[in-house]
Amino acid sequence: MKKTVVLLHTAFLIAFVSASYAQQSLADLAKQEKERREEIKNNRVITNEEAARYKREVQPSPAIPEQSSKTSPSDKQGSEAVNKPQTDNPEADEPKDFEGRPESFWRKTMAEARQKVKDLTNEANVIVLKIADMQNKFYSMDDGFKRESFQREIQKSYYEQDLNKQNLEKAKLELQNLENEARKSGALPGWLAP
Repeated sequence: MKKTVVLLHTAFLIAFVSASYAQQSLADLAKQEKERREEIKNNRVITNEEAARYKREVQPSPAIPEQSSKTSPSDKQGSEAVNKPQTDNPEADEPKDFEGRPESFWRKTMAEARQKVKDLTNEANVIVLKIADMQNKFYSMDDGFKRESFQREIQKSYYEQDLNKQNLEKAKLELQNLENEARKSGALPGWLAP
């Protein structure tokens, strides 16, 4: 009986201490939040010069109807001058990795590497089907001389299959190395996605 009373008192003491500690930390959190909000109140004013640095060309959407032809040519020239990009280089606004390569570089490079792997995989499938077809013809023939010619063709196909396997392994390794290089250079994952 005494043990249970002691255990209950200990449990009560632990619960009381933890509750008082939680209230104290809650008060600290409230104080920190109040200080953070006071810092945020010091809003920064953005000037027109700063806004012009980040201004992008506005692309008209096809869903919006074109303006009527009532505007004069001089008005159109003025609006075109506002909508022109500030640089002649189309890649100037494009995000770049740490080494200065743009997003389009990574998308194009990864697409080419994936296409090479896909082509070699398709070629491997074609070679397998070709070998199977020649083996069927080989076993269906009675003439020994014709069987020899099919046997030579089958051997050539096996050689092609071995070359294809080597090339496919190289292409997959190149793709994996490209992905690793892209990650190390700071390319975003979306640039590497198919």
